[in-house]
This record gives sequence, structure tokens and C-alpha cells, in this order.
Amino acid sequence: MGKHRDLLQKSELFVVNSFAVSPYFVDLKPANYIFLDQYFTAYDGKQTPIEAVKKTFEHLATDVSWPITIFMPAKSARNSFHLELKKSNPNINICYYNYVVAKGFKWVKHWLFSHNLAMPQCQNILNACIFIAINRKFKNVYLLGADHSWHEQLIVDNSNDIVITDKHFYNEKGKEIEMKSRAHDPKEYGIHKFFELISKAFYSYLVLRSYADSQGVNIFNSSEKSYIDAFERKSIPNV
Repeated sequence: MGKHRDLLQKSELFVVNSFAVSPYFVDLKPANYIFLDQYFTAYDGKQTPIEAVKKTFEHLATDVSWPITIFMPAKSARNSFHLELKKSNPNINICYYNYVVAKGFKWVKHWLFSHNLAMPQCQNILNACIFIAINRKFKNVYLLGADHSWHEQLIVDNSNDIVITDKHFYNEKGKEIEMKSRAHDPKEYGIHKFFELISKAFYSYLVLRSYADSQGVNIFNSSEKSYIDAFERKSIPNV
């Protein structure tokens, strides 16, 4: 990401999840920040099992010195901690999106999508990020760092627990996560469920590509490494 610094600084950026803990956050000053995961959207400023969630909001509160819009699902609109965050830093604006999943006929889905009444199923935060960018009417949207290579860091140990090393560009060593600990129903969680959920994320990109085409929006995957096959690949030097 550092080698594209000049281009990124001139572009309107969307970032997600714990990007705020990265030194790139203050350097690039992204205009848009997207949350969907309940660990972020339900965080009350007090307790969380994920330290990165706490650190993310600490950085948002103290580091943001430029206008930034934080996008949250509408169900978190009453979260008093988020409202206090907005009050404490006048540079922060919070915008709510309607995460209601629509399925069925394409023309019905696209009408609902275009009126912000529904969205594709967003199994991954990037699904939601792309949807918001489409409805913002950008002509071209470029994806960076969308590896989606979780399966490469996956192991099933001798107790049949599924463990994944969660890696990001700002945390290359990664952190081991026992996936059942984050499952809604740990007893029913297994390798089949892991790949089922990943499949939903990849299918959502096909739905988003179809919707983007209908809206005249081009989505390009400029990630150096990526398993997403729904969008045209275009490297940054050719942008």
C-alpha cells in the first residue's frame, strides 16, 4: 500500500474494520469508514472480547482531524457510545444504511437496492463497502487488499477445532482465532460451515457486479493477490 501512497492520498477512500489501528490511517485520511460486524456495531465503549475493536474506536476518537463519515447498519442507530463518539469529535459524521437482505427477481432486487431499501447478503464487510460505493454513484471503484485467502491460514487441530490465523497488512504475523468461539452456535460449527459462509461472501460479489453494471459503475479488483473472481482485474499502475 505504501508504494501507491501518492495516488491513494488523492483518492476518496473507503476503509473497514480495524484500519484505524494502522499508521496508514492518519497518513491517508480516508473519507469513509464502514462497519457491519456486530463486534464493532454493538460495542458500548466498555467491554469487548476483541482488543482490536477497542483500539479501533480509541484511534477514531483521538486521531481523526479531517472530515470522515462512518457508515453503520441502521440497527445500531441507538448505540449511545457511537453517538458520544460523534459528539466528542466534530470531524466525525455517522451515516446509517439499511441492512435488509433482498433475494428474488433481479429487477426487484435492483430497485430495492437503488432506493436503499435492501442490500445483498453481506457475509463480509467488503460486500457492504462495495454496495455503499455503488450507491454513492462512483464511476469507477478499485479494490485493494482484498485477498480473501482465509482458507490458506486454516487448520483443523486434533480436537477438530477450526483455527484460522487472521492476517492483515497492518498485522502480518496475524492472530490465531478459534472459530467456534465466535460462532452463533458453536456445537453446530464445523469445516462445512466455514466454507458455506465463505461461499456466501463470494456469491455476493456476483450479485454486486450485476447491480454495479445496472448502475453504470465499474468495479475493478486491483489487489496484488485475490481470490475474488467476480470483477475485472486491473493493476494500480494501469489505473
